[in-house]
This record gives sequence, C-alpha cells and structure tokens, in this order.
Amino acid sequence: MDGLAAVRLCGRFDEGDPAGPRCAWSGSAIRARFLGRSVALRLRASCDHFAVALDGVELAPLVASPARERYPIASGLAEGEHELAIVKRTEPLVSEAQLLGLDLDGGALLPPPPLAARRLELVGDSITAGFGVLAPDARHPFSAATEDFTRSYGALAARALGAEAVALAWSGRGVVRNWAGEPGEPMPLLYERTLPARPESRWDHARFEPDVVVVNLGTNDFSPGEPPATPRFAAAYAALLRRIRALHPAALLVCAQGPLLEGEARAGLRAGLDAAIAL
Repeated sequence: MDGLAAVRLCGRFDEGDPAGPRCAWSGSAIRARFLGRSVALRLRASCDHFAVALDGVELAPLVASPARERYPIASGLAEGEHELAIVKRTEPLVSEAQLLGLDLDGGALLPPPPLAARRLELVGDSITAGFGVLAPDARHPFSAATEDFTRSYGALAARALGAEAVALAWSGRGVVRNWAGEPGEPMPLLYERTLPARPESRWDHARFEPDVVVVNLGTNDFSPGEPPATPRFAAAYAALLRRIRALHPAALLVCAQGPLLEGEARAGLRAGLDAAIAL
C-alpha cells in the first residue's frame, strides 16, 4: 500500500497540496506502523537531513537531494508489524520538504502509533533548532549536516518526559532584532505560520494543544551591534507571551534564557525578560 493515509503527522504540516503535506520547522515528523518486508520514503526536498528509526533502532540519517524523490529505508524485514519514525533534523532556512508517500512493496499501513500523553511546544532560535550540535567545535560554520534537532535540549527533554515535541525555531531570529541586526522577520511573526517562509501560510493553533510552552528567545536581540532598549524588547516579548497565553490558557509557560551571552549582553537580556514578565 502506498501513500500517507494512515501516517501520523507530528508538528506543523501544510496539507493543502494533494501531492502531499509540506513541512519546514525542525522536528516535523511522520510516524507509521506497517506490515511488509520493505519500506521506502518518497520525498521532495533540496538538502534537508532526517533522523530515521525503525522498530526503535536509529538508522543512518536520510539526506535529501533535489535530484531524488525515492529513498529506500529498509528491506528484508521480518514478517509482522514494524514501526517507522522520520524526523526533520534541519530548520526552515535549509529548505521545505514535501512528503509524497511510503512504498511498502505489497505491505499495508496499520493504524498509526498512539499520541504521546504529554505535549511540548518550543519557541526559539538556533539553540532550540540544534544548530551545530554535531559540529567538531564552536567555530564550525553552519551546516545542515551538523544540525540535529533530535539532539537539542528540547528534544532530549521531550524524550525524557515521554512527550511529543513541536519546535518553532529559526537560527538568528529574535523578538525585535535578529543576529547582528541582519534582515528578516522576527519570531513573533513566524510563530503564526505553518510554513514560516510563506506569509500566507497560517497555522491553526487549535490543531496542537501543548501542556508546556518553552520560549527561548532574546539571544539574537542582544547579539553584536546595537541591542534594543529594554522597554521595546520587553513590550514585544510580553506581547508574544500574551498571544501564547491566549492560544493555550492551560499550558505552563516557561521563559528561558540561553547560555551563549556574556557580560552586558547577558545582563541586558535578563533585564528585558524580567521587565516583560512584569508587564
């Protein structure tokens, strides 16, 4: 049986294209159960990397190429039920991905695995996306091969809690100011989107109700250059918190401070967070 009819989509997927659902955020995942001796993924993407696990065993990552649309995952499997999980390791700046189907070579999809009892939403930047977690050192430039959301702090916490994690993270983006003043829309705008590079792609927040929302933003606002004044940063950050609270009134809301800033920049971010929380 081909297709994605009985596949569970985890995270933000745009399902408007009949060819298949599209995703861009880190941690976007598909989970499926099937009967069959082999399985392959049909996928359209440029250079995204995906973590792959079959029956709970991590396999080699899948590296997408614009020249391919079919990726064999396993063959010669034992008779019986198997469970597949494929998780987008890379963030939106790498590319969007479109899932076209699963090829089971005469097998059949089963009802998907049950939903996790706990749900975690992570709103952040490179720290949340897992930028460079596989790099040899801190000076290594950005690479899709060294980014892995599944080894980020949020994904590790979700696994420890048995929770489903949805990440909304883009490296370099801030609340009002991006890394070193670089251009680009800030995270409060991107937070509203299914596909963050597309302003028309609006997410229906009712589709995912988190138990906990962790906001880890501000590192880029206080990066090299002219940081925002505390009142401006605090007002924008507080507006984001109010938006999240209105969407998810029962969720525990956590404001986190990343570990990368030092000295005046670190103190400036902390002052801004304290002021935002007080508003």
